[in-house]
Amino acid sequence: MAIRRAQFFRLLPVLLLIFLDSFSYFVVIPILLKLFYHAKYGLLPATLSPAWRDILVGIIIPISTLAALIASPWIGSASDQWGRKKTILFCLAVVTLGFLLQYMSIVLKSVALIFVGRIITGVGSASQPIAQAAIADIFGKDAKDKSIFLMLNATMMTLALIAAPMCGGYLSDASVVSWFSIKTPYLFAMTLSIANLLLILFFFQETLAASKPKIHRLSEVVTHLPRLMKQFRFGRWLLVFLCFELGWSQYYQSISMFLSRQLHISMKTISFFNMITGIEMAVGLLLTYPIFLRFFSLKRIIRWSAFFTMSALILCALFPMMWMQWMMMPIVAVFTGTLYIAIITLISDCVGADMQGLVMGYISTTLFLAWMITAADGGFLFALHSELPLWIAALFLVVAFFATGGIYEVSRRIDSKIG
Repeated sequence: MAIRRAQFFRLLPVLLLIFLDSFSYFVVIPILLKLFYHAKYGLLPATLSPAWRDILVGIIIPISTLAALIASPWIGSASDQWGRKKTILFCLAVVTLGFLLQYMSIVLKSVALIFVGRIITGVGSASQPIAQAAIADIFGKDAKDKSIFLMLNATMMTLALIAAPMCGGYLSDASVVSWFSIKTPYLFAMTLSIANLLLILFFFQETLAASKPKIHRLSEVVTHLPRLMKQFRFGRWLLVFLCFELGWSQYYQSISMFLSRQLHISMKTISFFNMITGIEMAVGLLLTYPIFLRFFSLKRIIRWSAFFTMSALILCALFPMMWMQWMMMPIVAVFTGTLYIAIITLISDCVGADMQGLVMGYISTTLFLAWMITAADGGFLFALHSELPLWIAALFLVVAFFATGGIYEVSRRIDSKIG
């Protein structure tokens, strides 16, 4: 226990980094919608049509994710060469610059600056896979302790996702505090980023034992993935992760539209539904996953988590009523969390210590890719049929479950009980 306590305090700055970094990223999302849809802020011409505003919002929100998608493997590889601490500090400086440019875009009423700021912020947000690599550095092949700290990592991201959008709304509301304005969330995000930088600078100790320069150009990072998958044999699990993230993100990014437009649920109830989803995922990560880890292997946790998530999503699509969504939501939230942590740990265990940053970067890129795809296709699928996004989400989990060899596992256990 003493060793684990020492490891916890060594990684505490990283856990705080994840929370503060995620919080600063999500706290400004509600502000973007106000800036682009309300003419009083003067960012866009008052005569600009709603259709063009929709197009610009459809570009500005995912552009940061696209930048992170491209940058994550390179940033992860850089941390394998230059160390975790230096790379994280670089990323935090970049994030701070990005928020500063977005703040100045409001002052100067410049759309171009806000686009540039979002891109720069996306590049800087690639520090999160480095935090995961730092956890892998400390625990090496100790899958259980590594899983526990990756679980805490994911919990920090989940808590930030719950709290940040709500705080963003309050920070821009002058009725809460007289000097709050549309610019306040960006000032708050910059303050958090600077605090993060100081926290890492003074309290985080380097976790990378020895740096071994391997990859230098972004093109090499891209072309290196097939060789890595073949060498370390984690291609199947990366495919499972992609299908799982496609299914989870399809559900999460479509459920609000489905509840609002198909079931005519109020936005207050939808916000409460999303908040409870996040809370149950955090509770599942903190309570359920450690119990699973005591009794089951990582592969079994992945297979059965995929099975229960798949089953819940199929039931959501088969019975698209509000009571079914409430019943299945805890299952989706809990087993999504357990699958996420188990598969990241398993992939991390497949590669050597000198490749952790790069591999965590690939995992983050896979995640960003999934969320970008489903953000783009959600409205189109809903236009074809209101329940189609739910069925597509379930289909992705079916593929993920089969890719784990799950159907063989279920059949084997049934046969053993019958026998």
